[in-house]
Amino acid sequence: MASLGFDLLDRHVIGGGADDPATSTLTFARLLERSSFLGSGLRMLGVQPGDEVGVQVAGDDRVVAVCACIRIGAVPAPDGAVVVADGDAGPEVRSAEGVHPLDLVRQAGSGDAATALAGDADGFRDAVLAHAADVVEPLLARRPVG
Repeated sequence: MASLGFDLLDRHVIGGGADDPATSTLTFARLLERSSFLGSGLRMLGVQPGDEVGVQVAGDDRVVAVCACIRIGAVPAPDGAVVVADGDAGPEVRSAEGVHPLDLVRQAGSGDAATALAGDADGFRDAVLAHAADVVEPLLARRPVG
C-alpha cells in the first residue's frame, strides 16, 4: 500500500489529473509543488515523521500545510512543537528556531522538495483523519477541498 502522502496528490498527478482543481484556486500539480516545498522547509526546522505539527490556518494555507505534514510523515494537529498559524504579517511558522513567514519556509524547502514517504507508520492514517478529514477525504476522492 502506498503512503497517504502519495495517495493524496502524486497518484492523481501521475494519473493525468495534474490540472484538476484541488481547491478553488490550486490545481493538484500546484498543491503537490507547494506542499512538497513546505514539507522540506518543515524538515529543515526539525519536524520528523510522527511529530505533531499545529495547523492553525484556514483556506489554501491549511490545505497546503496539512498535505506538507502528511508528505513528511508528520501529523497535522491542533497544536505541536512547530505551529503553522496566522500572524500579524500573514501566515507564519513558529518553532524553537523562531517565527518565520510561511512563504519563506516554503521557499527554503524549494531546493530539496519533500517526496512522499514509501509507507506510513501504523495508525498514521487514523491520526491524520482525526484532525484533518476535511482536507484528506476530498483529496483522496479526487475532489476539490472546500
